[in-house]
Amino acid sequence: MDGMGEGRLPRFLIAHAAAGYVLALGVVAALFAGDVSGLRGLVLEVRGGLLAGAVFTLLMGQTLAVVQIAFALWLLAGAPGEGGGGHRARLRPSGILTLARAGP
Repeated sequence: MDGMGEGRLPRFLIAHAAAGYVLALGVVAALFAGDVSGLRGLVLEVRGGLLAGAVFTLLMGQTLAVVQIAFALWLLAGAPGEGGGGHRARLRPSGILTLARAGP
């Protein structure tokens, strides 16, 4: 992410968080429309159900927004020309075998 100019990172994060939130709204709408496990009936008929539905929607949005940001950052790390994707030092076997011992 070193290749990102000033101000590009916040826009990048906000855009991907918004995309994740829109995806979550679609998922919640599909769950309510399909009345999966009686969710729509539960939200509409139970006292406090609308509040529970709003909290469910908010938390689903937060979850998928964070997942979308993480996935976008993961893909960005492997993008050529954008930096990131550092090099790891290779581990070499020492050639010495040690026995594991159980007990004190």
